[in-house]
Amino acid sequence: MRQALLLGVLACSLSHAAAAPVYVDFCSLAIPQQLSGGYKNVSQAVGFDAASGSVPSKSNIRGLLDGKTLRVIAHVDPNRVEHATFKTVPGCSSDCPYPDVFFCAPHIPGRTCDLEGGLKGRDYLLFQEMAKRGGFNVEWALTRDVSKTVPESYTAMAVNFTTDDRFDLSTNWWTDTSDRRKLGLVIGHHHTDASRVLITARNSKKKSLDLDLLVRPFTGLVWAVWCAIIVTYSIMMFTIERNWIDNDDLGKNRAERLVKGLSLELYLTFERFSGGSQTQKPMSRAGRGITSAFGLFCLLFMSLYTAKLAAIIVVQDSAGEGLIKNMNDVRDNGGAVIMFKGDPLKKRMETAHPYLKVNEDYSMGNMTRLALGKLLADNQALAEILPANVARNVVLQKQNCDVTVTSSVFTAGGGFMTSVEKCRSNVHVILDGLLMEIESDGTLDDRIETKTVDMCSGGGLDADAAGLETKALDIDQMMGLFMFVGGSMCAIFFTNQLFGGASKALNNPNYLDILGGAAQRKPSKENSAHGGEEDGKAAHHRMFASSKV
Repeated sequence: MRQALLLGVLACSLSHAAAAPVYVDFCSLAIPQQLSGGYKNVSQAVGFDAASGSVPSKSNIRGLLDGKTLRVIAHVDPNRVEHATFKTVPGCSSDCPYPDVFFCAPHIPGRTCDLEGGLKGRDYLLFQEMAKRGGFNVEWALTRDVSKTVPESYTAMAVNFTTDDRFDLSTNWWTDTSDRRKLGLVIGHHHTDASRVLITARNSKKKSLDLDLLVRPFTGLVWAVWCAIIVTYSIMMFTIERNWIDNDDLGKNRAERLVKGLSLELYLTFERFSGGSQTQKPMSRAGRGITSAFGLFCLLFMSLYTAKLAAIIVVQDSAGEGLIKNMNDVRDNGGAVIMFKGDPLKKRMETAHPYLKVNEDYSMGNMTRLALGKLLADNQALAEILPANVARNVVLQKQNCDVTVTSSVFTAGGGFMTSVEKCRSNVHVILDGLLMEIESDGTLDDRIETKTVDMCSGGGLDADAAGLETKALDIDQMMGLFMFVGGSMCAIFFTNQLFGGASKALNNPNYLDILGGAAQRKPSKENSAHGGEEDGKAAHHRMFASSKV
């Protein structure tokens, strides 16, 4: 019995010994340092199959961590790395300094990170997928985010992580900066867009006169062509419909008759264009044809104008008047911005934009949970500057429907981090290849990338869409309408001048009433022969019937 018990204890001990994790000696990894023999040797080193053009799943470099265990550490980052249950540091009622910062870790008895629901989030799933493909195991440790009370920055946290011999690398997305490189911190393949972007309020309380609103639907060249068509139509109608040379009511001499006649015809043209009441029917077939073409032009032009003006107003209401669109707007309005505490790009941004007045009282974790519109108002700031991957998610949250992402400030990338100490940076040679494979085969987008639910659907248009909607209609878009209308009017006019002769439509009493108000026409010889001035309506019908064109 005693012998059986001893054998059981021995077997158990051997089992535990066999299951003990094998940690990585990074300086001993068989990574090819120098290769000779050209392409053939390189292919053999990485396990490349020249015939099929693919790398086997257990190639030399890909499988260097097979069967081993990596010890990783991460700080809490909502939706990226977090624990389902553990939300506090055991034995620490407030923000204790490092190393008393762990929510869960292998060295804390009864609080390993695989307990009570385990870890979750995008970066956790991504690294677990890499471990699966590389055949290695992972021991996780999770700490609090950057401290709210203890003086600390993300770079200081990164140094703590990478100088702690209990861990091999950090699996948060760390922004790659020159300062961190100088500290010996090495960021691997940039799997996260860490570019800094502006988040601004959709609607500003600042109001200003919008003096050019009514002319913005069209470009200046379009308006110039519009004026040319108005003047051309007036001249055509004046030439066809008005016998201005012999009309004494228009003036004593030809120059005076020409000026007054054209002025009146321009007035009538504007009345026709705007649908006013002071118009008269053209008396000639040529005049009616030209007026029909002009009427079609008016219809289409006003339709396009109304539609474009409405689009501009809708976009302005959506985007908000006084929207901060870029860093020039920030500069012109005082430069007050909010950045998260410990942003490693702060120094770089202040160097490039010395006018910035930075408020960094809030951690990134707080900024992802707070109502950013209220945060701007409370701090009298123009914009928040956040990493792109964070910003695009927080603006979709219900409390942030009043803010929007407008433009990029700096381009940067983020990835997993280790250090040059004890050859740990060698691990990126292996991990980067696995990470790129996950990106290229669609696994990252299809299974790992978390999809944030848009709680602000229909709340407004983004800046790019607003820019497209408010762009004026250019001449290339309007040229078809101008060519059709202008061609039609010119064809009718010149056909009439060449083959039909000028119309004698002067004797229209309405025309003289508009021109002279109370002025009376002189009775013609024909009217005098009948003993008095002819009724205006009868003259109109007689003149219409006698038109030669």
